[in-house]
Amino acid sequence: MIAFLYPGQGSQHAGMIAALPTDRVVTDTLDEIGAALGQDPRELDTAEALADTVAAQLALFTVGVACTRFLAERDVRPDTVLGHSIGAFPAAVEAGVLTLDEAVAAVRIRARGMRDLYPGGFGLLAVLGSPLAEVRRLVAAARAGDDLFVAMENAEDQVVLAGSDAAFERVASAAPGFGVRELRRLDVAVPSHCLLMAPVAEAVRQQLGSASARRPQVRYLSAMTARSAATADAVVDDLAGGVERMVRWRDATDLLAELGTTGVIQLAPGHATADLFRDGHPDIPLVTLDDASFADSLVRAQRLASRA
Repeated sequence: MIAFLYPGQGSQHAGMIAALPTDRVVTDTLDEIGAALGQDPRELDTAEALADTVAAQLALFTVGVACTRFLAERDVRPDTVLGHSIGAFPAAVEAGVLTLDEAVAAVRIRARGMRDLYPGGFGLLAVLGSPLAEVRRLVAAARAGDDLFVAMENAEDQVVLAGSDAAFERVASAAPGFGVRELRRLDVAVPSHCLLMAPVAEAVRQQLGSASARRPQVRYLSAMTARSAATADAVVDDLAGGVERMVRWRDATDLLAELGTTGVIQLAPGHATADLFRDGHPDIPLVTLDDASFADSLVRAQRLASRA
């Protein structure tokens, strides 16, 4: 059983769209997304553009869909899809729940809402070296009002906080008393996956209310609930509500293993989600498209799929 992992915001980098293979299905996908956006997605591919939350999320969506279609043309398809944050949207397209146009509209609403609600002074902070329970105690010690939240548990010793710059300064001051090995600011300019994003979740829910969502055609795992979403309504709720809910990536990847996954392919860009999966499940074969040339990665992905 093959699973596709779709990375979230923070994985983006300049040139990731240009690095896609020069292939008809990729070109057609970029043109299709451009028609839905009213803008060529290649224009989102610079460091300056990707500094904007809207461009970053749309570009990640674009790369995820293009990579998926490129693999499908070569008979590499998933049995299960799992997306980290914005990665849930290309996962939902691959699962057949949303059309590309429906997903583009929802991603744009989501990203604009996040950016406009918190245009500055907020973001995400990775806390390395301490388990979730200890990080929760750190948050309780550093919080001053509603400006600091646990946003993600990515691994046993990697928890991500959402909050204000001022809150992160308090975390840095308090961290030595909670066994923290390292604090690392992520390349995300908004406090996602916490209650501060409730208005955005509602806006995405309203947008998706006009979509003709369909039952998943492959297994769709939610990174928020660490469970399968087996109906169209369940996937739509995950896509809309995910922005205000904690990401349980560790639990979701554990579920992948428990379901009998025999191989994992992480779509471009980057390799962060693959690294997290490999750390927790080193015995399950894994291919990351961004680790080598697409030609080399394709060969490894095809071999992996043929053994599934």
